Amino acid sequence: MGVVYVLEPDVYLSKEGGTLKIARRAGREVLLQKPLIGIEEIVVLGNAVVTPALLKHCAQEGIGLHYMSSAGTYYAGLTRTPAKNAPARVAQFKAHLDPARKLALAKRFVLGKLRNGLVLLRRNGAPGWEALRAAIADAERAPDEDALRGVEGMAADAYFRAFASLLPEGFQFAERNRRPPRDPANSLLSLAYTLLAKECESALQIAGLDPYVGFLHEIRYGRASLALDLMEEFRSILADSVTLSLCNNRRLTLEDFDDAEGYPRLRKEAWPKFLKAWEERLAERVRHPLLGKSLSYRQTLLAQARILVKHLLGELPQYEPFTVR
Repeated sequence: MGVVYVLEPDVYLSKEGGTLKIARRAGREVLLQKPLIGIEEIVVLGNAVVTPALLKHCAQEGIGLHYMSSAGTYYAGLTRTPAKNAPARVAQFKAHLDPARKLALAKRFVLGKLRNGLVLLRRNGAPGWEALRAAIADAERAPDEDALRGVEGMAADAYFRAFASLLPEGFQFAERNRRPPRDPANSLLSLAYTLLAKECESALQIAGLDPYVGFLHEIRYGRASLALDLMEEFRSILADSVTLSLCNNRRLTLEDFDDAEGYPRLRKEAWPKFLKAWEERLAERVRHPLLGKSLSYRQTLLAQARILVKHLLGELPQYEPFTVR
């Protein structure tokens, strides 16, 4: 696995030769030692001290270093130096400033989201999946961004009502809620969406795009709008499916959550189960319909970022979202 998750509090992360060393007590109690050559990202959940030598190595080798709270809130990260594909970013900015192209791209992201959500609901026999079929037609006809977002919002409400019916007793919810999530299933969804946004942001940076200039999501200071755009077509495929599997297969139960802070949070002891399921899903291979070859889902995220680059540069007539059958 190319991602290292640091769950232990108050540990030291250092570079020792060619390895990552994670230890307590200033290095006296070693918890993990792993070759750096196989590490793509380090995700710290909680508090940890990272030595300057390790920071420098991560910056030089393009290893992402991310900080999240134990509740799953993304704080900050050391990311790769922007790719040298300046023409892609110029084309991205031009498309953002062109109302017609901006709307066309926003529609593609929404259509990808709706089509994949429809597949998840129909495949699992959820009642009400027909509402997404109607929403797809409405999204294609949307005359402007406000109308498109209205269609997306109504479709999301219908989707989550149907999605909740697929969850076991105790995990079902009346509506999607966040900041903070008010029930265990919404807590898992928020965690998964945070990790998915991080993956999308990394993919866009590697492809040479600016994650903060999007098409569906408006620009706001500190918001990675394009990462949020890209993750739309992957929400149901990755985040929602992992949540559904964890709950229905009882890999996580209600006892794995703690509401000591007024809202349900995944207990520290349960994080490895969640992260294992997440990484297993990202490593799962699928045939890419446009490229015609088998890729892991993590590779598919990068492939979609590069397909977006090709469209922005005029090499493809339109952006094709990744969809499943």
